[in-house]
Amino acid sequence: TLTNEEKAREVHNKALERIKFHKLDMKLIHTHYSFDRKVLVFQFSADGRVDFRELLKDLSGLFHVRVELRQVGVRDETAILGGIGICGRRFCCSSFLSSFSSINVKMAKEQGLSLNPQNIAGCCGRLKCCLDYEAGLYKKSSKPRKQQNEEADEIR
Repeated sequence: TLTNEEKAREVHNKALERIKFHKLDMKLIHTHYSFDRKVLVFQFSADGRVDFRELLKDLSGLFHVRVELRQVGVRDETAILGGIGICGRRFCCSSFLSSFSSINVKMAKEQGLSLNPQNIAGCCGRLKCCLDYEAGLYKKSSKPRKQQNEEADEIR
């Protein structure tokens, strides 16, 4: 018999065909079975909401299991697909990050980085997760500098 992973690969390809048949604007990212093969989960990304009710009925009838369709965001998509970052290591989100923290442009400013979107955006198109790693350190180190500058101004 086929393993769950092998079976999921076969199912994935059939699901891609059914998505095309239903003319849905969605990108199927990952497919997996539950351990007991009673639930089949499809993870997909899309720009907006997708009405996949007909697809759900179609897939349930085709595979004779309970089917779940889960829409994931671009960061989750990148984590699932994986890849190599500009640093030469596996994407943080696919190797060790268990959740995504809030990242903003202010973090890049505090670290003195160029605000060019090409430099501070990750492969997912969002701000790089690694901006958060040193943000706390930069915040701590910038406070004493401000105080030092104020003290120096008072002396002058």
